[in-house]
Amino acid sequence: MRLSELKQYIVQRRWQVLILTLLLSVAVLLILLGRAFSWSGRTKDAELLTVVGPNNPAPEELNIEFTLLENSEMVDSRCAEALNAMLADCRAAGLSPQVTASFRTREGQNALYKDEVRSLVQNGLTEAEARVRAAETVGAPGASEHELGLAVDIRDAADLTDAEGAAVLWLRRNAWRYGFVLRYPEGKESVTGYRYQPFHFRYVGPDAAEQIETLGITLEEYVEMFYS
Repeated sequence: MRLSELKQYIVQRRWQVLILTLLLSVAVLLILLGRAFSWSGRTKDAELLTVVGPNNPAPEELNIEFTLLENSEMVDSRCAEALNAMLADCRAAGLSPQVTASFRTREGQNALYKDEVRSLVQNGLTEAEARVRAAETVGAPGASEHELGLAVDIRDAADLTDAEGAAVLWLRRNAWRYGFVLRYPEGKESVTGYRYQPFHFRYVGPDAAEQIETLGITLEEYVEMFYS
């Protein structure tokens, strides 16, 4: 084979490889989209997907049936059984998860927000800066999922000051199996309106949790994709 023919052969093969790679990528994308569309509509309770955040205030009146947890925290009864199962399995793995926050009233959220603003001001921020920062972490009254009763903060009882203890890491890998999602993942701050919170988990139901985990998206993106 002459040199010119060899060069032409290599170029042809290169384009064939590129086209094959492109076709495979499209096929994978179509498979994922097909799974996603087959999932839409599987969620039985749309209320479990209520988006609450800085631009989506929580409903002022909610008819919640509560279940009391072992440490006097309360959650919406629709997520209590799954939460207790998740905590039990985490403990069976030799870890020590502890629910440190669950349902809050609007008044309770307001008090917590004001305390956070006060603390930030004492640490050198202006009042305006403190309000913005507090809204990104604690949440202003009406903008916190804790008012729904479907969100919980869970930390490792071995060290409650560690936001990413061993129990929390276990939950991040397995929470979706119980219908919970990591609500404020890293890198999604512009979507959720909240800073990364590795300990904050939200119950959305088993179907939605599996879909959100598989697609690697937030609740906002999921609702926009399938329910808007």
